[in-house]
Amino acid sequence: MSYQSGYGFPADVLTDRARMERLFENNWFFVGTRGDVPKRRDYLQFQIFDEQYFLVHGMDGKIRGYANRCPHQSARLVGDQTGRCAARIICPNHQWAYDMDNGAVVHAAYMPDDFVKSCEAKDFALTSIEVREVGFMLFACLGDNPDHGSMDRMAEIIAPYTDPFALAEHGYKQAHHSREIIDANWLHAMINNRECCHCELNHKRLLNLFYPSAFNGAMTPEYQEVLNRAQARWTEKGLAWEEIAFDPHDYFRIARYPMVEGFKSITFDGELASQKLIGPFVDGEPDSGTLSFWLNPNCWVHFVSDHIAVNWLLPLGSEQTELYTSWIVHADAKEGVDYDLDHLTDVWNVTNAEDVGLCKSMHDGAKSRYYKPGPYSPQEQFCIQFSDWYMRRSEADA
Repeated sequence: MSYQSGYGFPADVLTDRARMERLFENNWFFVGTRGDVPKRRDYLQFQIFDEQYFLVHGMDGKIRGYANRCPHQSARLVGDQTGRCAARIICPNHQWAYDMDNGAVVHAAYMPDDFVKSCEAKDFALTSIEVREVGFMLFACLGDNPDHGSMDRMAEIIAPYTDPFALAEHGYKQAHHSREIIDANWLHAMINNRECCHCELNHKRLLNLFYPSAFNGAMTPEYQEVLNRAQARWTEKGLAWEEIAFDPHDYFRIARYPMVEGFKSITFDGELASQKLIGPFVDGEPDSGTLSFWLNPNCWVHFVSDHIAVNWLLPLGSEQTELYTSWIVHADAKEGVDYDLDHLTDVWNVTNAEDVGLCKSMHDGAKSRYYKPGPYSPQEQFCIQFSDWYMRRSEADA
């Protein structure tokens, strides 16, 4: 069965691992934020398909990406999800050491003294991958010829939204990072994220934070009034609020939503998750709203007055997906003093757990002999956008 726009993916597309690999080989994908690796020598490890990689904050301040294997005898260089390297990246097996700024061998145990200066040593540098930072967000591309022009355009378009957070000037740090392997296809997980028709029945606690019309597309007079007040408030504060929905750049959507009036953060009780405010709110009052990004092919990010919540997905194959979640707070915020970790993480821990069950259900159902792609409703327009984008991008790279 061939793909038809406005309908779900055919079964042969869902199981086509080669198509997925092409997409990630030739397109930028999200791999974290500077807040995940805020200090020199910090690292964050991630996996896509059968390969492990890690980001590392170099001694020169730049964030780079490397394959997580030692060129000497292939041991994993970093074992934990997050951590801090020594002044050099040192293999725990034979203690070969590498310069984290260029991947060069700087120490090779049991080899001749002049080995590290030899031409041969250059062949055993770390394998690097291309990494770009755009507005505090980090993107990787596995291919040899990534489209930097696309990232340049993204940076220009999102700047009015991210600049007020002064992400380069003000310190941010990771308060918590979690990951979970989902027994579901990555495409199902992304489609689940791109609509909220499932929210009323499955995310009742999350919907207590927002007005129903913020998600269901039915603009009521009451919500229009709330939205008008919020937009006037954002304009007064110099905060961009105009929605960008995959146009003029097909990689992302940006929207600023009002939360229920009186709510100060994305928490179930509406109270601040951290007492240290961030960005445009650092010297003022918290805002009852959220700035959200949905980025193709694999993430969604929510900025509020006191923290940034980041979720992203990476395929391990056609049967499994890894879900990464980070909570980023002000660099000076102290756990147990300025924030309680359970309070900070509760909303997305609960919501993601609910979504994991839905994704697995869709994945299992798609393996049925009776599976046939169903039509999307008008309220699932962003599912259509993602599906069309995926088919176009993965076929263009064939």
